[in-house]
Amino acid sequence: MFNTDSLEKIVYEPLWVLDNEEEFWTEYPAHRYARDWAEAVNYEIDYGEWRERITDCSRLSVDERERHVFTRNTRNIVEGRNIFLERAVPYLCGYLPNDVGLDIDVYFTAFIPPRAFALGEIVFNVAATYWNNNPDNILNTLVHELYPVGISNIHKKHGSEPPDEPLTNMLSNVQSEGVVIYVAYNAQHIFPAPDDKDYVMMDDPVVDQCFRQTRGILSKVGIVPDDELRKLSWDVGVIGRAFYVAGAEVCRVIDAEKGREALIETIWRGPRYFFDTYNEIAELGRRLRLQPVSD
Repeated sequence: MFNTDSLEKIVYEPLWVLDNEEEFWTEYPAHRYARDWAEAVNYEIDYGEWRERITDCSRLSVDERERHVFTRNTRNIVEGRNIFLERAVPYLCGYLPNDVGLDIDVYFTAFIPPRAFALGEIVFNVAATYWNNNPDNILNTLVHELYPVGISNIHKKHGSEPPDEPLTNMLSNVQSEGVVIYVAYNAQHIFPAPDDKDYVMMDDPVVDQCFRQTRGILSKVGIVPDDELRKLSWDVGVIGRAFYVAGAEVCRVIDAEKGREALIETIWRGPRYFFDTYNEIAELGRRLRLQPVSD
């Protein structure tokens, strides 16, 4: 389902939204999920800024709001839902086992902090400047957000959740983020997203740098204190995107050398199998050590 209820309320009844702020944030799923997201990532929503954005919107005529670029883009996306289902969903299923589904709802709204997230359902902030007024950027990110739904369903069906320990958690992070980036990056023949920062990095020599950084972080497991390792992983692996780009490169190698079915198998069998499969075929200087240093 593609749901635009909260966006339509903002476009057609912004004064009601301002007068009924708490009801809007609790009764409209897109904004309720945004609150859940903020709590999950420890983010403090700036409601003052949000009110300013809604107030600015209320000063426009209804016709101006209807003609706003994010309103038009969303209308085109919703009207093209069947095209998305016909083209993107079969593509995504090509990276999943045959018995795994992609059941989830998608909500479109405006003026929430993140540009997009998946938490229970998928939510898009269609007013985010990141999209550069290009609906294909949003649709490509929808591919990006849908694929983890398939991964989650793989784990539920196969009981393949990895154990909770520091090295495996780090490997799982590299694998899960990498495969999602890899799948969405390859979906650009359907929905081009030339503005996506991860894709720009994947088309650049910085891939080698990200790979070296990831290998360097993995090599420190068991050597540096956990707090230092977590900060390094966050600063370089997540914020610096090294885990994302390096993980996608591992996917590319497995897909190219062993085939799509082998890549799919690594997804449901877990991060250690993912890296073991990669290390079997990687050049000697590109292998990744998976054992922490012990005293």
